[in-house]
Amino acid sequence: MSSHQQDILRNIDSYLIGIDDIFAFKCRSCGKCCKNRDDILLNPRDVFNIATALKITQEQVVEEYCETYIGKDSRMPVVRLRPKGKNKVCPLLEGGRCIVHSLKPTVCALFPIGRIVASEHAPEEIGLGNPNEIKYIKNNADCGSRKRKQTVRAWLEAFNIPIDDVFFIQWNKTIFQLMDIVKMYEGKSGVTDKAMEMLWYAIFQSLYIDYDISKDFFTQFKANANKILALFAKLEQYKGGD
Repeated sequence: MSSHQQDILRNIDSYLIGIDDIFAFKCRSCGKCCKNRDDILLNPRDVFNIATALKITQEQVVEEYCETYIGKDSRMPVVRLRPKGKNKVCPLLEGGRCIVHSLKPTVCALFPIGRIVASEHAPEEIGLGNPNEIKYIKNNADCGSRKRKQTVRAWLEAFNIPIDDVFFIQWNKTIFQLMDIVKMYEGKSGVTDKAMEMLWYAIFQSLYIDYDISKDFFTQFKANANKILALFAKLEQYKGGD
């Protein structure tokens, strides 16, 4: 978790903005927010959308544009856009333009707005409010102009981001469930590094890769999430039987 994210959690009330609250921001297409960035994390829908926009596979998206690692706090596989050069330029920026603009990653489309959601599976100390309630935050932007005013609702609609984003809610719920499972296995004696690598690979493959871009994303995501959770449930039952 970055220092900025930690600050948001500590001072959440000062960042919150309502869905129909007005904020002033106009993108100048300067590309500044696409440089000096190594913190653009992708969720499975982002990877799916990039693959759709570029007409390549999810595997190719990850191989050509991303790097993956295990999160220090979450202990979950993380997919991050891999910046290029000394200026850490987003790999999806070419000729000063985003090559997947109409299907850009959610965090980019939302900027300077961000969002968070509590889950019944989240640690209580996070304290983000009622489970499955999406809240929006206003980040400080050092780019763009302040000549255009709009509501958060209008900003989301402009990029076809659902206000009641059931994927975002389900994604966070799934992540918190899997975090518990992963941390449980990491804390068990006799669980080898190789076993953990296989566990992480199964999660990564199911959640980020196993999709057909010609079919509905969310239907596939739900099936994949249920499949990986069921797999670990069966594994626990099997071990319990021993």
